[in-house]
Amino acid sequence: MKREKLHGFVRLAILLALSAAFFWPAGVQAQQAGSKQPAPANNSFDYENGTSLFKAYSYPTVPAPSLTNSPQINNLIQGDKLELSLDNALELALENNLDLAVARFQLPLARLDILRTKAGSAARGVQGAVISNALFTGALGAGVSSVGGGGGTGSGGFSGGGVASTGFVGPGDPVTGFTFGLNNSVSPLNYATVYGIPVLGSHTANYSTFFGKGFFTGTSFVASVSGTRYTSTSLTSLFNPEIPTTLTVGLNQHLLKGFGKRSNAVFIRIARNDLNVAESVFRQQVIATVAQVLNAYYTLLADRDQVRVAQSAVGYSQKLVEDDKKQVQIGTLAPLDVVQAESEMATDQQNLIVADTTYLEQQEVLKTMISKRVGATLAGLKIQPTDALPSPKAYDVPPLEEALKQAIANRPEIQQAELNLRNQYYVIQSNRQGLLPTLDAFATYQSNGLSGVPYGSMVGTGAGGLGNSLGQVFSGKYPSYSVGLTLSIPIRNRAEQANAAQSLVEEHELKTSLQRQKNQIDQDVRNAEIAVTQAKAQINAAVQARVYAQQALDAEIKKLRQGVSTTLNVILMQRNLVTAEGNEATARRTYAQALVQLGQATGTILDMHHIVLANSTTGQYSRQPSIPGTPAPVH
Repeated sequence: MKREKLHGFVRLAILLALSAAFFWPAGVQAQQAGSKQPAPANNSFDYENGTSLFKAYSYPTVPAPSLTNSPQINNLIQGDKLELSLDNALELALENNLDLAVARFQLPLARLDILRTKAGSAARGVQGAVISNALFTGALGAGVSSVGGGGGTGSGGFSGGGVASTGFVGPGDPVTGFTFGLNNSVSPLNYATVYGIPVLGSHTANYSTFFGKGFFTGTSFVASVSGTRYTSTSLTSLFNPEIPTTLTVGLNQHLLKGFGKRSNAVFIRIARNDLNVAESVFRQQVIATVAQVLNAYYTLLADRDQVRVAQSAVGYSQKLVEDDKKQVQIGTLAPLDVVQAESEMATDQQNLIVADTTYLEQQEVLKTMISKRVGATLAGLKIQPTDALPSPKAYDVPPLEEALKQAIANRPEIQQAELNLRNQYYVIQSNRQGLLPTLDAFATYQSNGLSGVPYGSMVGTGAGGLGNSLGQVFSGKYPSYSVGLTLSIPIRNRAEQANAAQSLVEEHELKTSLQRQKNQIDQDVRNAEIAVTQAKAQINAAVQARVYAQQALDAEIKKLRQGVSTTLNVILMQRNLVTAEGNEATARRTYAQALVQLGQATGTILDMHHIVLANSTTGQYSRQPSIPGTPAPVH
């Protein structure tokens, strides 16, 4: 009675273990996914958990990105012009810029790495992430291809002397399989004692099925059912045909090396950390793209000012030519002065053509930045910027110590270096356990059955077919139990020592690189503050030079009208004024770009322009308008 209760308990435990091993991982993953993000849309690939069981063997459907421009660009078209403010340019770039679109692919790749590591594979890494070479010392766990027969052993197991181990299955996705084979054989014998005949003929049909699941705690579970239908011409068999079957259930646990999640789930920890790296790299690209758009827009404004300066120069030259011709007519000026004025006007017209060309070229540069494709409609439009270059303000440059703190807190490069150090810490934890000897515990339950058709008048253990044999197996009529320990100690352990030392060397290298990055950021901030300060001084000097040049030109024109100056002197004064106006436009552009440099150096450029990454896993953003109290659009 006690024995039957014990067998019933064992059978219940086996069924519960099978159910838990098969259903538990999917349920946990679904729950985790539900807590992190909404369910994926229909026909889209779930980057966190993969597809369902029934779709696991078909090619996944991954939605393709849109390569058409956002509708907002059409709303800015007025006639044959694209009226573009600085805010419009930034919003269009965030929606359409292809550098951002390419960088955004690192986010699903990072999530796919999490999916891959959940299945038990190694992480492949993403852009900006560092994966230590000290990790790749061998595969995690072993396969279950050898678990198919009764009491067979997998990698790391052994059998003999009545003790059997099923071996280890790698952590991650469970695996199952089925094998079937037939064999027909006729063999001549040199004796007749064993089989009672000189020639033995046999027909064998083998089948086996197994299920294996490894856990990241270092635990492995294997269950297999196998059997054979054997028919022969032997005269001494108890059954002919005979049908032996076997059920084997095994649990294995690493106790030292390979124990726990720190050792087995290191790639999952790295992959989840790499998602943060991918988000930081994407933010870095957003910062770079915003800076490029700002510089391009400010350059466009400066080029527009250069066109205005060149137009003014042509206007000055035309007026001078007209005045000189009048004075020649009344005899107060030599004809050579008219020739000089006309030559200067031709030079100014040529400079205007160059300025116009530069202005148009810069428009094409900006069009490429704010669109996914410059089609015929967009190519035929002229950009009309509606903003002006910024004017200097007293609070443009924060104190140096404050700027340095902002840079350390906001620069993505610092965050990426710290995340890579965290990855290295995971590697060190894993390699610390790798230094230990291998000590494994195993427990195996095996149940056997035998049935068939009795041969002659011999009495066997039962009669019947496959059902009767499996009934004996699952009733536990002929059980066997095995428990044991295996210990393996590598002499000198030089390979694991090298891996552990390598992980420490790599950690020191990453820490040194982090300090080098901090030094570079400090230099960037100092250079940016110097650039803003100098640019403000250049604007003040350029404004004064332009005022003095205008006054000098006005005075020289009066002298020319009074006959005490020459056309050449007026031309020289005009050139000085044009140069001064061009220098002022250049100084204002330099100041605007210095502000961009400072925002990029301190990592605050997104905050300066009210840009917030609303959903970094999808690359969505929100932009808070400059007007207080107005709602922020989400794109």
